[in-house]
Amino acid sequence: MKNYRLAVDENGSPFVLNSKGSIDFGYITEEMNLPPAPIRIAEGNDRYGLMHISIRHSDQLRENGFGSALEFVEFVASHFDKIKQGVDDTYLIEVETVHNDTLFIKLCSELGYWKVISGGVFNLRYSKKKKEIYSGSDNRPPQPAPDGEGLGLSKM
Repeated sequence: MKNYRLAVDENGSPFVLNSKGSIDFGYITEEMNLPPAPIRIAEGNDRYGLMHISIRHSDQLRENGFGSALEFVEFVASHFDKIKQGVDDTYLIEVETVHNDTLFIKLCSELGYWKVISGGVFNLRYSKKKKEIYSGSDNRPPQPAPDGEGLGLSKM
């Protein structure tokens, strides 16, 4: 297996591997009305990434059936059925059930990926009034592209 942990985000934080050993957790496609690129999460710190989600939302995630923040990120990034406008240049990708399992993402266009900033389980009203960018409730989102594909980048 390739040592993807050598790949880092713009802050030098290593990317986290999903259960299949890839740094790509999901994929935003052209059909979703945003720049196509893979969805990735770095280890991060207390302000973003997997560490942030673990520190701030672990209890909430466990209460909603997720064993870990990593399990939650992998679930949402590979099953989202809605994308909504967030604050400034962020977006929300959501899996709607009896609540919204949500990841906050931001495009790192110079590096060619969508960065997971935060995430959590929210009441359905949380994003109700936010502008919808994409709804794929009738379709499953596409599976992730091979590592490094997105915005014309080669493999890392």
